[in-house]
Amino acid sequence: MLFTPARFRASLASLREHRFVTFAVLTDTIGAGLTLPLTIVYFTITTDVPLAVIGVLSTVASLVALPIGLVGGVLTDRFGAKASMILNNLLSAAGFTLYLFAHDPAMIFAAIFLANASERLYWTSWTAYVHDLAEGRPFERWFAFLEATKAAALGAGAIVAAITLANGHQDGLRWLVLANVVTSVAAAVVFATQRTGHRSPQTAAHTEEADAAGSLRAFLADRSMRLITLGQFLIGPAMVLPNVAFSVLFVERWGMSPAVASVQFAIATGLCALFQTSVTRWVAGRQRGTLIALGSVLTAATAAPLIVLPPLHGLAAWSYVVVVAVLLAAADMIYLPAANAVMAEAPHPRVRGRAIGVFQTASSIGMALFPLTLGLFNSRMPWLLWLIATGVFLAAAWAWRGAVRGLPQQVQVAELTDIDA
Repeated sequence: MLFTPARFRASLASLREHRFVTFAVLTDTIGAGLTLPLTIVYFTITTDVPLAVIGVLSTVASLVALPIGLVGGVLTDRFGAKASMILNNLLSAAGFTLYLFAHDPAMIFAAIFLANASERLYWTSWTAYVHDLAEGRPFERWFAFLEATKAAALGAGAIVAAITLANGHQDGLRWLVLANVVTSVAAAVVFATQRTGHRSPQTAAHTEEADAAGSLRAFLADRSMRLITLGQFLIGPAMVLPNVAFSVLFVERWGMSPAVASVQFAIATGLCALFQTSVTRWVAGRQRGTLIALGSVLTAATAAPLIVLPPLHGLAAWSYVVVVAVLLAAADMIYLPAANAVMAEAPHPRVRGRAIGVFQTASSIGMALFPLTLGLFNSRMPWLLWLIATGVFLAAAWAWRGAVRGLPQQVQVAELTDIDA
């Protein structure tokens, strides 16, 4: 099923049609793959700042960067997703440049702030960018294709990172960060040369009824929109679970090599690269709310055993690393296309950018608050961290199911892909 001739030709056609965008995605995400698993661990290795302080700095910097997601929604509605994609890459380059010089809390804060500002802007603009790229064709098809492309690039970057970090030398970390700076700038240049993502002219009639339906007030009054926002807030920690909680657990508590985070990341992204489009075809026609809830439950399954599991070593530890990578990959492949399709299609087109900004900012709040739980590692109840994580992901499944149930039927169901057409 995975490598049928029709699917292979379709993938090549997709690659040719948007080869420059694909190149930009590859360039940007290879650089991200080099550094993404090391967000917190980097500073624990290269500085003398305590882990608890780094966790607090990460949370505060992430919270301060939250309004960037909302601003990005306004920029996307006004100037198009392309402008936001360019800006987020430039912010990423600036943030990781500071990583190279950060040795005290103030510089660490500034570096994490810029990197997080880039992420907030990226997630606001990326969903809208893919929606523009699809141009009326099934959203999941294009999202799955580009996510598989991104996963391959992230995995390649993670493999390079694992090899570089195998000797545990700090210079290897800094070379990885520098490479991410270069790839971010290169991606910004490529995105700037593309037509896709410009602001589309408003063609709908500006009647009083249309203005009311497309207002932010109507968006905020809609129960499904509020539940999507809650669901995104609760699922947000899943985005930083591997590179924050798991990487600290494996390296700082289980005594594993710093390369373990990159190895796990490479496994997860490699699986997504190979199977994302197949999974998307398999779930076509199914309820998106069910798919998103299933992804949340699978994520909870990575944390739940740690409530009672003692520290592992050797083969047992590496086995757990692989199991977590597989579960997180499965969760992402099932959850991400469906969730992003809902976020792109549920709001009124006139407020799509701002609505996505609200959804992704809610997710960012969850991401920003999660590092505060790292202090539980040094408490008498370290298992409480994993209990909280499990409960949050199960609550996310409930919120998303309720949100999608209240949407129009055409938004509830995953679109049938046309990749063989």
